[in-house]
Amino acid sequence: MQLAKVIADTNVVSYPYRKTSPPPPRRGLDTANGEFEQESSAMRQLVESIALVARSDTPVLILGESGTGKERVARAIHAGGPRALQPFVAVNTSAIPEQLLESELFGHVRGAFTGATQSRRGLMTEAHGGTMLLDEIGDMPLMLQPKLLRVLQFGESRPVGSDRMSQVDVRIIAATHRDLKGLVQEGRFREDLRFRLNVVPLVVPPLRDRREDIMPLALRFLQEARDRNPESPVTAIGDEAMSLMVQATWPGNVRELESAIERLVVLGHDALINAADLAFLQVPPLAETWTVERTEPATLKQMNQAYFQWVLARTHGDKPRAAKILDVNLSTLYRWERAKA
Repeated sequence: MQLAKVIADTNVVSYPYRKTSPPPPRRGLDTANGEFEQESSAMRQLVESIALVARSDTPVLILGESGTGKERVARAIHAGGPRALQPFVAVNTSAIPEQLLESELFGHVRGAFTGATQSRRGLMTEAHGGTMLLDEIGDMPLMLQPKLLRVLQFGESRPVGSDRMSQVDVRIIAATHRDLKGLVQEGRFREDLRFRLNVVPLVVPPLRDRREDIMPLALRFLQEARDRNPESPVTAIGDEAMSLMVQATWPGNVRELESAIERLVVLGHDALINAADLAFLQVPPLAETWTVERTEPATLKQMNQAYFQWVLARTHGDKPRAAKILDVNLSTLYRWERAKA
C-alpha cells in the first residue's frame, strides 16, 4: 500500500476548503514507494525520521525551502500515527489576512465584531483529536502567538469575543522556510513559542541536494501528468533531456519539477521529451576538465575531495556510477560526502 493512498484516505481539511468525508482511512506508514523517492541518503534519513515521529504526539517543526514538500511530510506524519482516523487540518498563516486569522484559527462568538451574526467554530476545533499543520508559521502575527503557545502548553483555546477557554486535543505541526531564530532576534517571533514548536525539527532537503531522486520523481510526475492529459502524445523522457533535468538548479524544488513535467506533457507534440524541449531550464555550465585553482599547494585530502566532487558532478549525482569510476565502495563515497558536509 502506497503512502499516497494512505494520505488520500485520511479525513482532510485544508483552508479554505471544507471538510470532506472520504472512505475510512487505513493505519500504518508505507514510505517504501510512491510518495517519497528515496534514492538519496538524505531522503532515506528523512523517511526514517518521519516513521519515528509519527508514533508520538510531540510538536514537529518542518524546515525547508519553498516547494520541497513540507506539507507532504506533515501529512505522512499524520497518516502514520494514532491520529490517522481523525482530521488533518492544513492552514497557511500567510494566506489569511491578519485581521481574520484569529477568527479562522480559534473561532468567534456571535457579536464579537461587526458582521459576526453567528458563532463559528475555528479550525483549531475542527482539528480536535487530529493534527493541525500551521504552514509558514514564521509569518504568524506576533499578537496571535501567545494564543498558539497556550494551545501547545495547556490544550486551551479561546474564541474571539468569548470569556471562556475550551479544551482542544490537537497535535501541532508547523512548517516554514524562514529562519525562526533570526525572527526572534528581530523581535518578530516569540522565543518561547519557537522552543515549543522546535521539539522535533525535520529538514526537507532541496532538490539540488538529492539529485539521485530527480529521475524517479520525473518519471512519476510524467505518469501522473499523462493520467490527467490522456490525449497528450508524450510517453517518455529522452536520455539527454533526463540528463539536463538532473543537472538543472530547480530553485522551485519538487514543485517546479512537477510543474515542468506537466507543461511538457500538455504542450508536447512528440512521444519523446528531448533536450530541445527544456530550453527554459536553468542548467549551470559544467566544466569538461578537472581543475583546482589555488594560490597555494593543496593537501592530498583537499585534492581528493575536489576530485570526488568533480566526478559526482560529471555523473549527475549518480553515486553508484561515481563510486565505480573512483574505484571505491559506495559506503566510502557516502563517508566522503558526510565529511564534506
